[in-house]
Amino acid sequence: MASSEVTTGLPMSCECGNIRFRTPTSEPAGMAYCHCTACRKQSGSAFGTSVYFSSEGLFPLPEELEAKLAMFTHPTDSGNTMRCYFCPKCGVRIFHAIVLPDGSLRSTVAFKGGVIDEGIDWKAMKPRNIFTRSAVMDIPNGWECSKLQAP
Repeated sequence: MASSEVTTGLPMSCECGNIRFRTPTSEPAGMAYCHCTACRKQSGSAFGTSVYFSSEGLFPLPEELEAKLAMFTHPTDSGNTMRCYFCPKCGVRIFHAIVLPDGSLRSTVAFKGGVIDEGIDWKAMKPRNIFTRSAVMDIPNGWECSKLQAP
């Protein structure tokens, strides 16, 4: 994604509209409801909704986008580092990227479901529930669950 004028991918924006750009592709690699402590805290809810896209073409971020985003990092239980990108004006998390111990990026990034404006058939997505050991709610029967990580 060398320029914010790229028209591939799905349109997304934060709550205040300060951050607007497109996902790296228009085809999600998957979707998950994550019950880990970090996702619960960032969403202010019982779980976070993440839609996964290939990280190819997203980095380096276009300069004009990078200038608008804020980022913080924190270690994960698996030994990776999570880079969390958010809007500094309204505080909405936009996406997070995982940096592996060798310094490379995981092949997918997780966009928060609520920032994607259009282009996803939400009913057809078939999300998995992940990190369910940390769940603070009962997972309904029939929902796919995994104690492992997302794509």
